[in-house]
Amino acid sequence: MNPDKFKSVAINIKTYQLLEELSQKKFELPISMSKTVEFYIQKAHEVYKVKDDKKKSS
Repeated sequence: MNPDKFKSVAINIKTYQLLEELSQKKFELPISMSKTVEFYIQKAHEVYKVKDDKKKSS
């Protein structure tokens, strides 16, 4: 794997099982676990940025 493009993280078994369920059942078609992680982190970051921007403009 190219370390400039990809990194690994360790997650506990319970979180792994939740991720596996999401990747198989949440979307119209099953997607990879890595794409599931990418999707949810990007969504969470969007929410974070909106809240942070609102906080800065107050």
